[in-house]
Amino acid sequence: MRAVVAFLLLWLVGACAGQTNQEFDMRLREMAGSNERALLGGMGRIPDNTYQLDDDTKILQWRWDTSYISGGWAPTYQRVGWGLWMPVGGFPPTLVRQGCIVEWTVTKGSTQSYRWQGSGCGTVTIHSTPPPG
Repeated sequence: MRAVVAFLLLWLVGACAGQTNQEFDMRLREMAGSNERALLGGMGRIPDNTYQLDDDTKILQWRWDTSYISGGWAPTYQRVGWGLWMPVGGFPPTLVRQGCIVEWTVTKGSTQSYRWQGSGCGTVTIHSTPPPG
């Protein structure tokens, strides 16, 4: 019975998972070489931070923070002695935080490179918007 429950939990986690890291990276790679306006449209929103490195180069940074509560398990109870029940095992709900940071280097208005990090990038959906006409 425990094997069935474990299999179902793993299957549910896999079914709920978003894109893979490779798919996320491919989505970013499609924007490489574009101009800054197209990058902003591709990312779907303005960056959370901007760092000016020199007159021609800046870093644009986007951040996402995904938090959820993992349910935990209730303890089982075992009879000990004459009518005394004792909890065994179980664990409380846990707060899980997953973040993602994407940074683009833009030189003279053109994207040069990008990097991303974080355990929550698989859950990030980039909603691209067309640049204003």
